[in-house]
Amino acid sequence: MIIYSTGFKNIKIENHMNKNEKVSSKEVGLEIGLVISRFLYKTEHLHYGYWPEELEIIPENLRKAQDFHSELILDAIPKNVETILDVGSGSGGLAEKLVKEGYKVHCVSPSEYLADAIEEKLGDEVKVFRTTCQDLELTQKYDLVIFSESFQYVQVNQALEKSIEALKTNNHLLICDFFRQPGTGRRPLGGGHGWDWFQNALKDYPFEEIINKDITKETAKTMDLINDMLSDVAIPISSLSGRYMESNFTKTMKIFRWVFRKQLAKINEIYFSGNLTSEMFNRMKTYRLLLYRLKG
Repeated sequence: MIIYSTGFKNIKIENHMNKNEKVSSKEVGLEIGLVISRFLYKTEHLHYGYWPEELEIIPENLRKAQDFHSELILDAIPKNVETILDVGSGSGGLAEKLVKEGYKVHCVSPSEYLADAIEEKLGDEVKVFRTTCQDLELTQKYDLVIFSESFQYVQVNQALEKSIEALKTNNHLLICDFFRQPGTGRRPLGGGHGWDWFQNALKDYPFEEIINKDITKETAKTMDLINDMLSDVAIPISSLSGRYMESNFTKTMKIFRWVFRKQLAKINEIYFSGNLTSEMFNRMKTYRLLLYRLKG
């Protein structure tokens, strides 16, 4: 077990893996995101914020924007819902709000670190399945399945088929996530299923659309906050540390830069090219709040 002190709270990371088990870069990214969010922004959420016009885009308002995002989901939940399967629960921020509203919540998280964070936060108020969506073995049916910024990590057909397996007839699937606009590809902003491809895939499944709300403009503003953090913090640190390494370990750095030239070029393109902006997000992505009813 390793304990990191972040200045906000102690972060406990336990090693649950076998020696030969590979670590998913997506899982590690989410875990790092939680550490950063706790320290810099005093928030447990790992998702985009929803920024109304009157909310200033500053770090102090990120938690409030994320609360607005959660409220959108809560407001979209149909009446008579009692049991919820929250797939890809992050650190349990949304699950905590759902529990407070009186819902019975089961969480799905393949990350041991994030699953620990959920149980630390909510204890026996929720049940946590430590597995992926596709490997989930269901023990009951639910009134609602939620993917909040986790749909992008699951293959579309697998997500829809697992949702059908988990839902009672005439109950609902809620997706709040971003998709790629047609013809945009994955560079310079990756992530998300193709919106047109997803719409075509849906035709093969017995889902009726109830809500289709475009919230791209309001969520895209989160990218400007990320870009400011990179410009004001990450780039200067990278430059200073690079200067130190170059002056003290010249030969080692030349070898390092050559061996990892492709990876470094990719990192620079994604994080240090100035493309992580709301303008680019609006051009390449569509962020949707979606609600579907499983037809009988």
